Amino acid sequence: MKTPLFKYSLLVLVVTLLHSCERELERYELLTFERCETEDVVPDPFVVTDFECQSNVNINGVEVIRNPSETGDNLSRFVGEYTDGASATDALVIEFDDDLDLSTNATLSFAVKTDVTGTLEIQLLGDPDGTVSYEVIIAGNERWIEYEVDLVDDRDKSFDQINFVFNSGIENNGNDIYLIDNIKFELTIDPCEDVVADLSIISDFECQQNYFLGADPEQTSVEPVDNPFIGGINQSSDVGRYVDNGTEAFDNLQINFDDAIDLSEKPLFTMKVYAPTPGILTVKLEGGSEAVEQSATVTTANQWVEYSFNFADAVDNDNDTMIIFFNAGSMDGNEAEVYFIDDLQFEEFVDPCESVDEDLSIISDFECQQNYTLGVNPALISTIENFDPDDVNMSDLIGQYSDDGTQGFDNLLIDFEDDIDLSERPVFSIKVYSTQQAPLVAKVEGGDTPLEIAREITAVNEWVEYTFDFSPVADQGNDQLILFFNFGQEDGTTTDLYYIDDLRFVENPCGVIDEDCENVTPDLTIISDFNCQQNYHLGAVPTVEDAPVVPNPDVSCENRSANVGRYTDNGTDPFDNLFIDLEGPFDLTNNSTLRLKILSDNPAPVPVLAKLEGGTPLEVFADVTVTGEWTEISFDFSAAIGAGNDALVLFVNAGETNTSTADIYYLDDIRFEAP
Repeated sequence: MKTPLFKYSLLVLVVTLLHSCERELERYELLTFERCETEDVVPDPFVVTDFECQSNVNINGVEVIRNPSETGDNLSRFVGEYTDGASATDALVIEFDDDLDLSTNATLSFAVKTDVTGTLEIQLLGDPDGTVSYEVIIAGNERWIEYEVDLVDDRDKSFDQINFVFNSGIENNGNDIYLIDNIKFELTIDPCEDVVADLSIISDFECQQNYFLGADPEQTSVEPVDNPFIGGINQSSDVGRYVDNGTEAFDNLQINFDDAIDLSEKPLFTMKVYAPTPGILTVKLEGGSEAVEQSATVTTANQWVEYSFNFADAVDNDNDTMIIFFNAGSMDGNEAEVYFIDDLQFEEFVDPCESVDEDLSIISDFECQQNYTLGVNPALISTIENFDPDDVNMSDLIGQYSDDGTQGFDNLLIDFEDDIDLSERPVFSIKVYSTQQAPLVAKVEGGDTPLEIAREITAVNEWVEYTFDFSPVADQGNDQLILFFNFGQEDGTTTDLYYIDDLRFVENPCGVIDEDCENVTPDLTIISDFNCQQNYHLGAVPTVEDAPVVPNPDVSCENRSANVGRYTDNGTDPFDNLFIDLEGPFDLTNNSTLRLKILSDNPAPVPVLAKLEGGTPLEVFADVTVTGEWTEISFDFSAAIGAGNDALVLFVNAGETNTSTADIYYLDDIRFEAP
């Protein structure tokens, strides 16, 4: 029913002016506005009311007033004023003589101005299936704001009444005022109107919903919902909501294609998943000559991640059913694990490694260079997406290694089946992402001389690159590389996870080791470099070498020597020592400073005492201030020049009794030099 028009008059403005001795009343012209100043208005059936020319439905309880805020957001001269009752369910009721026609205009729009922030519940009544409700948050900022509500999902229903329940569910003092205007149904543009079905897309939950999701044709397993987590790789407005039964290990989503799935051109199945928990995502194709399944590890929860499954090997299997298992094989007791999914589709498979040449110095980068088998049991290694890329590792794919942390020497063995070529690239490099601190050991073996090098994983929850220099055994014929995570420890679980990437051999940044001792002239100022200059016997007993030559366990830029001395000290004897006979009075005239390199695994500082004796003795102390790496220490013996001493004695951990009976120290480049 159209509301009758009426005139609204402003107050007469009266101004009193004084002229000389006479007071005269001057009345200005009366200012008048009509709600509709245009004749012969054709009612627009899709406009409920604009409180002016298109006041097509009378709304009880709403007073027509002049717009107190004719701004750029609403230039109407007249608006409606509604006072909300004290009840939590009071409503502004709009009744229609006939059913609403939402077939073309299914977008309800209206403007509101108020100082009350709250939820507006819009109730549509009259349909045999019952009342439908929508909610809109009203901003109480005393500004005109236009709101829109999409009623497309209910466009085929028959409604004859709309209730506006302002501040729904909240009681008030009965004085909340809402100004409303321009209530109308606007033309709804179907974004999918001209979209042609693409049967390679199972569902994007928007315009391409081409297959039924669920085993029961009467009940879908996936509910289309608004995307609750728009962001990252998924900006879609609509997604699917799937509830997985956490008490069933193989609860699943089944999709029937009726005919054989055409994988000839698009064998790669991809889907986006927002998972509530890490787990295994498995996709299985069946119903043809041979079923095939693939799995991916969900490592990142509460974030949109795209997973892909290459079914190129199943092109001719004629499978017509897809089954998706979320958190496959797990029963965690949670009966309502909610997964959001989107963009389930088949795509072309483009091999990113098609033109990549094999580089055998790379063991594996888990992408294009996977040149050797990792581990005796390949099931312990899986390829997953890099869940935390950073400056150290930007790879898309990485390796996940499951280590038995209850076994001290559980390991990842790589058999090269031939000698490892260390001639140009002797340094093994690996990137590791660990959630715990742990010792990490790399060992080469299988040849004449094995070598084991230890590192410490100290940084957790970040990518770190570790290197192991096997230069000392470059020509020893080793054909196996073994990696020990949490070496020697038994304090972990049976499934400790380490993430690894870019296992490869690289050139040594410090250069190569020169081991050619031919034509080397002895330099008697050098006690021993354990390579070409071994000029004195190290030990009190002539037939026993107390510091035998061994491969350098930590070839680094601090010490590039291939060989070093291995000295075993009794750490419970404060004066256990390494005795060196200098074979006569030693001339310190020009070379009075003793220097040596030492590698200690004992906590720093470690005191070292060097003593010259046999003439007028002199003792000098120095400290080893670092642990687990080569360092050089020196001793000033200038006060012993001409003292006639003929023996050098080294006391490591001098005067202390706080370590074991078999402390290992590595020594190198023991020599006298000029100060």
